[in-house]
Amino acid sequence: MKKFLIVLLALCLSLTCALAEEAAPVKLGQVDYAAHGAGCFAVITAAVQGDVVLAAYIDEFQFIGDREDVAAVGVPNSDGSFGENYPEGKVLGSKRVNSDLYSLNMQRAGSTTQIAANFNAIQAYVAGKTIAELESAVEGKEAAEFVDAVSGATLADSLGYVKGIIEAAKAASIQTGTYTVYNKTGETVTCLQLIDNVTGEKGVNYAGAGIAADACVVITKSMAGTEDGNHRLTLHFETEGGYAADFATLSIEVVPLTLLAADAMTGATPLTFFAPAE
Repeated sequence: MKKFLIVLLALCLSLTCALAEEAAPVKLGQVDYAAHGAGCFAVITAAVQGDVVLAAYIDEFQFIGDREDVAAVGVPNSDGSFGENYPEGKVLGSKRVNSDLYSLNMQRAGSTTQIAANFNAIQAYVAGKTIAELESAVEGKEAAEFVDAVSGATLADSLGYVKGIIEAAKAASIQTGTYTVYNKTGETVTCLQLIDNVTGEKGVNYAGAGIAADACVVITKSMAGTEDGNHRLTLHFETEGGYAADFATLSIEVVPLTLLAADAMTGATPLTFFAPAE
């Protein structure tokens, strides 16, 4: 019996470790979002595992002035050059930091719940729900009919904040590739672009005024991944001599890329995934 228990315990530990290894990673997404009117903006963050929103955090910023005996607290550098062009008597401030002050206005409008508590209630509402569940909850809803959906929140724009959390959760799937591009074409590269194969959108010309022969540039590209987690790009480049080439299956990854001259190619690929030898 004792041996059996030892074996069972070992199996349980193995399964626990296996499950832990297979668990989806926790990713963070963040967006700036117009959740409430035109006079402010929200910064919304979501922690996502798989398609589940584990937690979210909302803050919102607007120009705020002192009220009664409560002074407005501005964002960092409000007392420096950053704040020199603020509207007279106002600072750009966080509603969370200025919850007491901002909530005075809310009280006069009939609210009995402070702004920070409202944000916390909305955060609690989304925790543990999938992105699809949240999208279903807000689909076709008007702000007025969604107010009572979030227990503990009294904000007229609760719908807007939940929509912002959905966008932040989706942003967690954004991947960033970093490419160190070496120019070994033998001439100046005048055009270097990353093209989205799904949308056809062409990125900026990373060559700028030109990438000299034997020079290199480091570029980054961020975008949402495909269902297989590997969004494809086309790398396009042109040289001053009129040579143009494409590599149509570039992944979102961290990798060196060496651009080759036409007569240096050993196949159909106009680049290699290796840094040139020193």
